Amino acid sequence: MFQQQLVFFEVRPDRHLVDLPGYGYAKVPQELQAHWQAFIQDYFQRRESLKGLVVVMDIRHPLKDYDRQMLGYAVQRGLPAHALLTKADKLGRGQQSQTLQAVKKELFSAFGDSVGVQVFSSESKQGVDQARQVVTDWLELA
Repeated sequence: MFQQQLVFFEVRPDRHLVDLPGYGYAKVPQELQAHWQAFIQDYFQRRESLKGLVVVMDIRHPLKDYDRQMLGYAVQRGLPAHALLTKADKLGRGQQSQTLQAVKKELFSAFGDSVGVQVFSSESKQGVDQARQVVTDWLELA
């Protein structure tokens, strides 16, 4: 049976990153998907200690319905949100720029300026410092 769970990473004793691995992409029965969706919605509504949300999406397939939904949860709560367009190394610089601009435009149209967006590649380390700074600021780690 498929099991979905939150994964907590301790940054320091009073600061954690929480990963929702594969929240929108798993091939699971619709009933389980609905249960997980309700759990996430409740988590966002009740978890007072949340400081922000990073949504990781493939730059070649950005802004799936689940991505928009997750960003919407953050915006509704008044939390800052940041979209990482991963696997940027799979596209040339021109395509990266075009996709970035299109995503920025769509996010601004839907959420105003409450959602940041950047290109990112774990392979080439593109955008790592920028993403790290976003999270550092939210968690007041500096």
